[in-house]
Amino acid sequence: MTTTSAAYMKKAAVVQTIARITVPCEGAERVLAVGASAAVRVSEVLNGEVRLSGREAAEIVVAGEDGIKKAEGRAEISDRAAVDGVSPQTRAVAFCRVTDTDIVSVGGGTVELASVVEITVMTEAEFTLPPPPEQTDGVYTDGETVRFSRLSARISGRLESGESERLPFTEIVCCNAGFVSDAPDASLDAVFFGGRFVLDGAGKRRDGSISPFTAELPVTGEIAAEGVRRGDTAFMRAGAPVVTESAGEDGISLAASVDVWGEAYCEMSASVVTDAFSPSRALTTETFESEGRIVRGSFVAEGRAEGAASLPEGSNADRITASHGFSATAVSAYAENGRAVVEGAVSGYVIYSDAEAGRRDSCCAEIPFKTVTDIPAEDGDELQADVSVCSVSARPSRSGEISVSCTLSLRVLVCGKVSARCVTSVTLGEEKEDKSGVLSMHSASEGESLWECAKALSVPPETVLTQNPDAAFPLRRGDKIFVFRSAGANA
Repeated sequence: MTTTSAAYMKKAAVVQTIARITVPCEGAERVLAVGASAAVRVSEVLNGEVRLSGREAAEIVVAGEDGIKKAEGRAEISDRAAVDGVSPQTRAVAFCRVTDTDIVSVGGGTVELASVVEITVMTEAEFTLPPPPEQTDGVYTDGETVRFSRLSARISGRLESGESERLPFTEIVCCNAGFVSDAPDASLDAVFFGGRFVLDGAGKRRDGSISPFTAELPVTGEIAAEGVRRGDTAFMRAGAPVVTESAGEDGISLAASVDVWGEAYCEMSASVVTDAFSPSRALTTETFESEGRIVRGSFVAEGRAEGAASLPEGSNADRITASHGFSATAVSAYAENGRAVVEGAVSGYVIYSDAEAGRRDSCCAEIPFKTVTDIPAEDGDELQADVSVCSVSARPSRSGEISVSCTLSLRVLVCGKVSARCVTSVTLGEEKEDKSGVLSMHSASEGESLWECAKALSVPPETVLTQNPDAAFPLRRGDKIFVFRSAGANA
């Protein structure tokens, strides 16, 4: 008989690194908005350490003598994470979020930014069930069927939309990109993903005026995933959407893309031996303990984040121009009253017109959220959550504030812990004292099984059944079980 093994992904480490970006931007006087995204990968796994590399991209909206415009910059990322127990043979993956970006300086034709990038490292763990011990005469064993999930594939790819209709602009000043995801669907060696991009922004017309726009772009895609089968459970994480422009004489078309990655799991079961005893001989057993996961489901849900952004002192918001750089981070996910709860924060910039000052200005919105979903989850479950901003609504609410409301797209993987204590070998010891001719009585505890009763009396389970034909298992507390040990009863 062979050992049964099943891999699963577990969170191994979370590290934060600082990325500094220099954005060339001639004529910039002040920064109105910043949007940043990053991607990382595992470059090397050493003993006790995972090395990481990647790139961050930033898009800024600035104001200057020639009005408002946008500019872009990039920077390389490298870091390392200390992870106990990893070795060059460990399979590891990493993903990241930009949690905060500060404006360091503006001037000299450049804008200097510093971002906090939070990197999560996942490693592949293994749930192992050893083969049962060899059968030995006179030894009785008890067992159970263990249900667990096996990692069938790790998934990564990119989803790309088609182009929007032509927008009547000569220049896109800013664009906030939201992503609404559908539940992924596993098929033969592939996973189907879908959803839609929601693009809100502002563009410059030929006469120099700036107008808002909204566009929705559907997206579907098939990503190869060797080993996946129909019926597997797939979980998806999504990066920050990227918007590209295609300019023509009659305007500008927009398209969007997003990097996705995740895992797919299939369900398995195996029988293991959990206990053993002999009515006539003492036993020595060796056991093996292992922990795994059972994936209860991969779900999508909708949430909201609502709050207010404070205006700079002395500013007034007469009209909202656009929102930019909104992103969401799931800080924690847990079970509460049978439901999955996701907590996190949304941040981004709102650009507005200040008629009294005769200019456009901006403010940063940082809004915490707590979403109680309809996703079933039990106490003790492990939840993984990923969240994207779908759309942003902003309006002046009262003096000194802008009211901000965001719809969120939540993706949640619910996993239960599976543990198994398996008997791997049985060694016969000394013979027990002969109790032939003695009547034994056992008073049961609540819910006692036939196996527990037989082991307590040190007789074969069939002896209990034969001599107590009216017994109903599981037993109730105080039920009496009698065994008369005539010659050969323990054989």
